[in-house]
Amino acid sequence: MSTSASLNAAAYDALKARIVRGDLRPGAPLSERSLCDELAVSRTPLREALKRLANEGLVEISETRRARVARVSVDEVVNLLAVMAVLEGLSGEQACEKASDADLDVLAQLQTEMESAYARTDHAAYFALNQQIHLSILRMADNGPLAEYFHNLNARLRHVRERLTPTPERWRQAVDEHAEMLALLRRRDGKRLRALMEAHLRSKTDAYVAAMLNEGLVSMSRAA
Repeated sequence: MSTSASLNAAAYDALKARIVRGDLRPGAPLSERSLCDELAVSRTPLREALKRLANEGLVEISETRRARVARVSVDEVVNLLAVMAVLEGLSGEQACEKASDADLDVLAQLQTEMESAYARTDHAAYFALNQQIHLSILRMADNGPLAEYFHNLNARLRHVRERLTPTPERWRQAVDEHAEMLALLRRRDGKRLRALMEAHLRSKTDAYVAAMLNEGLVSMSRAA
């Protein structure tokens, strides 16, 4: 990789990480001068990074070349979740066809650890293990284009997923649904797993929207 490409990638990775973690909130201005100083890069690699992030929907660039963290509306969040539900369902169906027994043993261990995090009400550990489970299923599906689309959409919602605190009832339901996912994978029942994984994410839509509105992360309509 050339030096310029390496700088572009470094600026992209660093800036994307800040956005995904929620360090830079939706609508926050992205000052080229400040970011160049913070990331120790010149304007050229920074602008290339901003263009990549704009293509992924994480950054907005105006006609005057002013950049800011992308803002989303409630409708966009609902649409993103609808598409992600389909991708999750497809990953589950294809994982049923391709996962090895060893893969499922690893998944079972993650499930056990996640249930332990639930039992001790450790939200951070639970979220991390939950992500590992879903990403493991995605990996088992062994579908490159599917993984690419999923990761791009997931990056746009991860900052709120980490803030989402489910009700006790919804949390218990989610744990049970994950146990059922593993059971369906063991039985290689792709159709039922696809339906369950789609419903699993769709059931969170209202909670996502409420959390994002509460945090000021979305607007009721698309901002100009």
